[in-house]
Amino acid sequence: MKRLFLALTAIAAFTGSAVAADMAVKAPPPVAPAPVYNWTGFWISGGFGYGFADVDTRVTSATLPLTVFDSGHDLGARGWLGKVGAGADYQFSGWLGSWVIGVFADGSWSDIKGQDSFVCPLGCASLATSLAGQQKNDWSWAVGARLGYVVTPALLTYFNGGWTQSHWKQVNWFGNDPTMAGFGTFSGLVLPNQTRSGWFIGGGTEYSFAASWLPINGLFWKNEVRFSEFDNKTNGQICTVAGLGAGCGVAGSLQSLARTHIYEQAATTELVYRFNWTGPGVSRY
Repeated sequence: MKRLFLALTAIAAFTGSAVAADMAVKAPPPVAPAPVYNWTGFWISGGFGYGFADVDTRVTSATLPLTVFDSGHDLGARGWLGKVGAGADYQFSGWLGSWVIGVFADGSWSDIKGQDSFVCPLGCASLATSLAGQQKNDWSWAVGARLGYVVTPALLTYFNGGWTQSHWKQVNWFGNDPTMAGFGTFSGLVLPNQTRSGWFIGGGTEYSFAASWLPINGLFWKNEVRFSEFDNKTNGQICTVAGLGAGCGVAGSLQSLARTHIYEQAATTELVYRFNWTGPGVSRY
């Protein structure tokens, strides 16, 4: 009897193991697909920043033999700026999928200014031997292209470059020699408004808020540094009023020539909105 009980127990254990082995294993729950990020598409931006300018200046007479009034000096200017822009990007696929190329245009309104002066040893004795005025860059715009690399699905780093123009307001020259009677008086001499063309290079980053504490799909934070150079240009300085000094004999006459070379650097921070951004929380249906 005891042997029969042991035999039945062994058969039951074996049968149970076999049945368990034949039972289907329950499938694990499905894994949600990884979020899709796509940097291809159009975007707009807006923000602000701070800029610095360096203006190399040389002043001569307007007639031969071009008497040197100022052999050369540097003017420093600085100030705030507001900026808007728009562009389009394309993200490659396949083994180039981490690279992004794009084109863009932007414009800024600025208050980048500095105090300028030059010495006029000849022809200015009736009012002052030194003149001073304010140089101010009030707007600029640029068009260019950029090449970016997707460091993480929500972070793009890039370099850019292109063509730019900047506008500098008219400079009104005042007497700047405290030993002369005309100190602080408008001389009648002006350097007219001028628009300067040049090139720029820069770089920065864009980060998606959709992957951070502020889950707003399509909204990005962009930070950029840009360097611009505007080539040498010679502008005539004009006498607007006759007889006030600075060598101004006839109203409307050309008194001197100012040759300038401008360098400018700006750092900006902007919010960017991408119209077709795909990322976490974006429904395709």
